[in-house]
Amino acid sequence: DYDIEYRVHRSADEPGWVAAKGRCVIGGDGRVTGMVGIAQDITARKQAEIELQRARDEALEASRAKDDFLAALSHELRTPLNPVLLLASDAARNPALSPEVREDFELVRKNVDLEARLIDDLLDLTRITRGKVQLVQHRCDVRAVLEDAIANVRPDLAEKQLRLSVDFNVRDSSVLGDAVRLQQAFWNILKNAVKFTPNGGRIMVETLMAEDGSRILVRISDTGIGMTADEIGRAFQAFSQGDHAVSGSHLHRFGGLGLGLAITKMLVDLHGGAIRATSEGRDQGSTFTIDLPAFQRAALRAPASPSNAAASANAPSSAVVPAGAGIAGAAPGRRILLVEDHAPTRKTLQQLLGNRKFDVAVADSATRARELATDREFDILISDVGLPDRNGYELMAELRILQPRLAGIALSGYGMEEDLIKSRAAGFASHLVKPVTIGMLEDAIAALPHAPNS
Repeated sequence: DYDIEYRVHRSADEPGWVAAKGRCVIGGDGRVTGMVGIAQDITARKQAEIELQRARDEALEASRAKDDFLAALSHELRTPLNPVLLLASDAARNPALSPEVREDFELVRKNVDLEARLIDDLLDLTRITRGKVQLVQHRCDVRAVLEDAIANVRPDLAEKQLRLSVDFNVRDSSVLGDAVRLQQAFWNILKNAVKFTPNGGRIMVETLMAEDGSRILVRISDTGIGMTADEIGRAFQAFSQGDHAVSGSHLHRFGGLGLGLAITKMLVDLHGGAIRATSEGRDQGSTFTIDLPAFQRAALRAPASPSNAAASANAPSSAVVPAGAGIAGAAPGRRILLVEDHAPTRKTLQQLLGNRKFDVAVADSATRARELATDREFDILISDVGLPDRNGYELMAELRILQPRLAGIALSGYGMEEDLIKSRAAGFASHLVKPVTIGMLEDAIAALPHAPNS
């Protein structure tokens, strides 16, 4: 028997396909007396299959191209912000400067942070909608997560003289979730409340338990500009903003891209929860209610993935993935090999680390870093990932062979989940996504195991 498909040429420029099936006819004496079969023209079907495969390949290629573009976009947008944020964050807390000057630098720092947040929002929206973000879920306390989110907006509350009332009514507010992603969701709502509430207004935060005990409710209310029914209907749509953003003299008065609430809804949905917005109308304030499955009945909506411990750390600003090893403090005098091809960042980091009494050697390429590491021992490698001659992952893995006790911090404009996975695999203890503050870098150094090579 046979069942085959083969290509034929009807003419020089018109190929075709044929499917043929057949079997032998056996006579009474067991010998083959003939064959019977059928041949069918399957050109149309085959062409459809080829077109479908081509479409699949093109879609995969487009997806890869989009990933590459987002990674490159993130890198190119973040990198020039890095020296600005490093210098501003250092100067903003420098006691040698006058309060007025420190306040000016704090203003710069806040605006660079805002720029980084907008970049994060764009990337988060893309990652979530394409199913690239999973949750690292465990039992977490909604109250503790809310308190962390509130801590992030306290300076803004003070600046606008907003009154905050907090009422945690639930004794056990445990849920199954990703604490950092939940904090991001709460922070987005709180940030909106601060933004849209006039000076001297009020923000209320409370937790409640559903009557049947199956769900935890988080309610965040404000006395701000409120929402119309129309605005409530599109509140959670990406790139959608309220009527205030385009009305008369208030053109884009409050800024932003209209992504925070869309991202919040996606994150809440991933947790098996729901979010709704209510308002009595313009200038009547707004209320956002998030309800999440209580821990006892929560269902895991997405498998845990090591990449997401890193990805989650993007909220609410640039990511720091702690080493998790012994905490020993950022002991001055430790020998740092700094590898960075962006000259302004390299110069800024060398200066700031030197001011903190570290012994810093600098390299602008992996090749130069390898030469330095061959001649002398280092305690810490701080390296960019996108180097001109080799990537930082390869450099870290290579230097760990030369100097096994070398601790590494990746400092990069690349912050996709796969980038953080590669950092861990290469031996980096932390992956800091640019732009970073000097405090973030100090914390990452302090979290390294203090095991000098000498």
